[in-house]
Amino acid sequence: MADRWDDLPEKLGGLCRIAAEAGLDTLVLREPATLAWLFEARVHVPLTLDAACLEAVVHVADPPGLTVVTNAIEAPRLQDTELAGLPAEWLVLPWWQPRDAALPTGPQVGGDRPGLGTVDVRAGVAAVRRVLTPRQRDLLAAVGRDAACAATRTALRVTPATSEYAAAGLFAAELMSAGMDPVVLMVAGGTRGGRHRHPLPTADPVGSRAMLVCCARRDGLIASVTRIVSFDPLSRAQEDTYRRLLLVERAFLDATQPGTQLAAAFSAGAAAYRAQGFDPQEWHRHHQGGLSGLQPREFPAHHDSEVVLREGMVAAWNPSAAGWKVEDTAVIRAGGPDLLVHDPEWPCVEVGGRARPGVLLR
Repeated sequence: MADRWDDLPEKLGGLCRIAAEAGLDTLVLREPATLAWLFEARVHVPLTLDAACLEAVVHVADPPGLTVVTNAIEAPRLQDTELAGLPAEWLVLPWWQPRDAALPTGPQVGGDRPGLGTVDVRAGVAAVRRVLTPRQRDLLAAVGRDAACAATRTALRVTPATSEYAAAGLFAAELMSAGMDPVVLMVAGGTRGGRHRHPLPTADPVGSRAMLVCCARRDGLIASVTRIVSFDPLSRAQEDTYRRLLLVERAFLDATQPGTQLAAAFSAGAAAYRAQGFDPQEWHRHHQGGLSGLQPREFPAHHDSEVVLREGMVAAWNPSAAGWKVEDTAVIRAGGPDLLVHDPEWPCVEVGGRARPGVLLR
């Protein structure tokens, strides 16, 4: 990609402003989400570890400087693949030597993780990386589209006799064949998705209905998707319930506007359960979503979330009730949320002027 690093100066500029405001001359970046945002790359080895295989040291200057700190195992791969062509210095250590000792510390050094002798600038760094660059918004749109298409292909391959594990395997294969890592992968057969809001797959067959859930990552960016396929016709009551859940989602989406406090957007959606005839406490049974894009969720949104939404942030809401769930990913724009997870082959219904996923009948 000839333009891969074109927005790196913009990102470094934002980080340097955070450092300058705190009176710092160096930043040490260790958070995987921050590094994924900065490099648009896979910064992990095991997916299960909350740690990256490298650190980035940002030197506040004009222009800013950048040093990648990693070990001799990872450096050749990073230089050949994930970080190929990156304009940076490299500090490569033996694999048996802890990298912590090689990182700068002191009162002029800030870090996005506490400790290690650095000034805590987590909040400032998070505020910078939450707003995607225009290039990253385009990349995330592609992830959302491809994840939606992978869900469709999976739904068309699953049968009532397919086990939840096998359905998850099909989904993973579809995602990975499109260059995406399934960082979250869940499948629920029948109505289990209503009882178990995070349905890790089991060996049971999916039966009459399957809910497919993923958080798919590519270029460091994550799109969340939930799709439901039914092998029996829906009753009128089921159709009504799902439609009312989409209206709950509409309340979340309508309130997701630049300048709105995240707490207000959450409260609007939570209140919609009562308005749509659900148990008013339904939102107690599962978190409703929140800020996304670089993590499946940075944290679950709630009534006290103080973050103010800005254009370029990413939100993923996931209301659920009565065995149904709906979930997509959106970039916040001046006119409201731009929903990214869409496959024209999947049946849609219009809710509030937006095309929303229906239930695929097989």
